Amino acid sequence: MMRRHTLLAAAALSVFAASASAVDWGGYVRIGPGQKEADGPLAKCFNGGGADADGTAAPGHGGIGRLGNECNTYGEFALSQAMNTGGVDYKATLMTNFFDGGSNANGIVTKTQQMYLEGKGFDIAPQQTFWIGERFYHRADVHLDDSFYINMSGTGAGVDGITPGVGSLSFAVFRTGDNTSIGTPNPGTRYNADWEKIETNPGGTLRLTADFTDFKGVGGHTGWGVSLQHNQSGILGADNTLWLQYASGSAGLNMAFGGATDDSDRKQWRIADSLTWLNGPLSGQALVHYGHSDRADGLGGTISASTWSAVGRAAYAMTKNFKLQGELGYASTKPLGGGDTQNVMKFTIAPTLTVGQKYYDRPELRFYYSYFNMNDAYQVANGQEKKGVSAVGFQLETWF
Repeated sequence: MMRRHTLLAAAALSVFAASASAVDWGGYVRIGPGQKEADGPLAKCFNGGGADADGTAAPGHGGIGRLGNECNTYGEFALSQAMNTGGVDYKATLMTNFFDGGSNANGIVTKTQQMYLEGKGFDIAPQQTFWIGERFYHRADVHLDDSFYINMSGTGAGVDGITPGVGSLSFAVFRTGDNTSIGTPNPGTRYNADWEKIETNPGGTLRLTADFTDFKGVGGHTGWGVSLQHNQSGILGADNTLWLQYASGSAGLNMAFGGATDDSDRKQWRIADSLTWLNGPLSGQALVHYGHSDRADGLGGTISASTWSAVGRAAYAMTKNFKLQGELGYASTKPLGGGDTQNVMKFTIAPTLTVGQKYYDRPELRFYYSYFNMNDAYQVANGQEKKGVSAVGFQLETWF
């Protein structure tokens, strides 16, 4: 598998080798000794209980934070080649993705995560960028929880950088489930529009994103969604981001595909707010989230789910290369279809070796201790023997 991806990367980039510019290499890695029991199945990483599989519950790792709460090994490595041909600036990108559910890198699964070409400078539209392929697209995340509130990634085509006079406008179309060789039952098409960088007030910008989905086949349905994102600098010395999002039918709240067979009876919305203090010696991030989902129960009624969560991380740089980090998170979930509310809390402390005082300075080499506390409903739903669980481990996180 690894050899196949290496050959694929070489072949894809050699097509564009006419340019003299160097091949760029970048990526992201997190790895470290795992948090699971050595002789048992009980996990030592936890989410918020999960009101819904699409993230209508607490986002990412359940809104209780990822520091000391990641049981997997993950890496992504991208090769890109820029060139100029016929007066047009092109760039080809290929990224492979590596994942293992535990800490053993020798059991890792690989796949191609991105493979696309983009170009800018065409004489009919010299200021716009056109692209085709599989790619990460216009994502917006909160790092401390690994939550992507906007994630339009997929295989498609689009144009970026349209200038309507205010802000910047992009359009894209994506396809999924259209592999006829294996008879996928619900091929889908998604249309996205993204209007961003709209200046609204001093230090503030607005972003409006919309999607429309259409799944074919037996039980396939349409859907639509809209997201409003406001970025504001200078709030309590931090950068603030606020999201208001709504989706119906087969569209996802993150402006991606939702469930192919979900009809208009399924409605979801969420609100989230994040603050980030970027510069040291004291830096950090906070996230507050509420999500709600309704769907038909098949008997003429409606069943609902909801989650609210809050998490914060603080990092204090005692020296240029040593930080003490702490993270506290809490999530409360009302499960889909009723049942007792599931509550879980996490506290982590992590002495950290780093390369600078800023929040996003990486690499980081961490030793951490995490403590999780849960109520009876969460304990039963997640098959835990104890209400309180501790985890101790090491983790590397870096990007380049």
